[in-house]
Amino acid sequence: MADVTLLLGGVALGLWLLAAQTAFVSRSGSVTDAEFTLDGEYGQVTVDEPTPVRLRADLASALPFDLTATPDLPANVTRSRAPAVTLPSGDRAAETVFELTTPVVGPKQIGPVEVEFRDRGGFFTGTTTDSTTLTVDVQPRTPERVHVGEGGRPLATLYGDHRTDRAGAGLEPYEVREYAPGDQLSRIDWKATARLDHPHIREYELTRSHETALVVDHRASMGDGPPGETKLDHLREVALGFGAAAADFDDPLGLYAVGDDGATASRDPAAGAEGYATIRRLVRRLEPTEASDPDGADPISPTEARSTAERLGGDDSRFGSTLGPYFEAGETYVRRLRDRPLFRTVQLAHSRLRGGSWLVLLTDDSNPTELREAVKLARRNEQNVVVFLAPSVLYESEVGDPDDAYDRYREFEALRRSLARMDRVSAFEVGPSDRLETVVGRVASGGGRRRSGGAPPARSAPDSRAAPRSTAAAGSDPEGTGAGTGAGARADE
Repeated sequence: MADVTLLLGGVALGLWLLAAQTAFVSRSGSVTDAEFTLDGEYGQVTVDEPTPVRLRADLASALPFDLTATPDLPANVTRSRAPAVTLPSGDRAAETVFELTTPVVGPKQIGPVEVEFRDRGGFFTGTTTDSTTLTVDVQPRTPERVHVGEGGRPLATLYGDHRTDRAGAGLEPYEVREYAPGDQLSRIDWKATARLDHPHIREYELTRSHETALVVDHRASMGDGPPGETKLDHLREVALGFGAAAADFDDPLGLYAVGDDGATASRDPAAGAEGYATIRRLVRRLEPTEASDPDGADPISPTEARSTAERLGGDDSRFGSTLGPYFEAGETYVRRLRDRPLFRTVQLAHSRLRGGSWLVLLTDDSNPTELREAVKLARRNEQNVVVFLAPSVLYESEVGDPDDAYDRYREFEALRRSLARMDRVSAFEVGPSDRLETVVGRVASGGGRRRSGGAPPARSAPDSRAAPRSTAAAGSDPEGTGAGTGAGARADE
């Protein structure tokens, strides 16, 4: 009898579990009808700054079991609290707010939402996935006051009007002239003809696009400076300014990024919204690479190598005999230059450009010899070159002795001016305006001892050799400080 009772009890329990399971499965279908929402207060945030995210769950009807929804989070993201919302049985809506922080630049996808539901007794569980997602665009920190100029003086010249100084059937009104045999009748200006009582043609100035290649250096030295105020952060703003101007004029734009091991990005110049967006995204994501050259020594230029070889040629001392062979072949140093990342990348960009195009180089003054040789290469084939340089002295944690800092700035200015004297080359400094004032302004105002020769000469706008369409721009001065950004570029004919 006891066995029968036990058997009947087991059967009853099994039937109850089967009924409960059937009811659970039938009601769990309602979970797929639930609506899950992910909202962010900001679609665009800055690295290392928290952004609030709201997760909400809504049910058409209450369920007899508990439901928990948890969104998938990307890697390298920290949260302020558990990013989950729970609906107890009988409830139809619930929400939670949590904050996310990430040190990594780029779009971050939150979701899809993993949903877990469990009956009251804990006997049955189920899971499903809702496709709801939220994308947050994480941007790098940007400098507050970016100075772009020459010799401590800011420039604020626009990107360019794209004129060619040649008449034709272009866009810009140029002049009205008398009709001549062979002119197209469609180009007759009937208003001028009626006014002058003879057929006249209105000429238009031809316009053309700037084919531009950005060469952005993001080697280890570009990480100098405080967070959000590094060399790369400042030069990034200039590069983004060129990108925005290219999009406004529908100019072909390319990007070549330079890391310590060579080119890290290569996009040939092309016009179009998708291409511009890709370049903006790549520029924003650039981070300083790790140094791969232990000594980081600047190579000796071929000219200097030949000069040294000539001086050592007549030196019969042990010193001269030892060093002479290392300087005899200038080709050795040419090969060494070709192995340098910046030179190689400029060579790549130059090979992809048509004659008369623009190459915009954004780097620092850490390797002056490599820089000079790269600029010399870039201006071949009638190319126009615009160089934006970050002076290392403006990005150090402490200025130190004002006179020494000023002397170092003068050395930088000599480098910048030597580049700007080359045909079809313009060179500008880029840095924090407050630090520039500390280094240059203090001495200029008498706060320190000025070295012989005075302050570095500078001009506030391109000289008279500037071509009508040869200006370039970057950034803005949102605070209206007068130390805003912008740059003019000239092409020496």
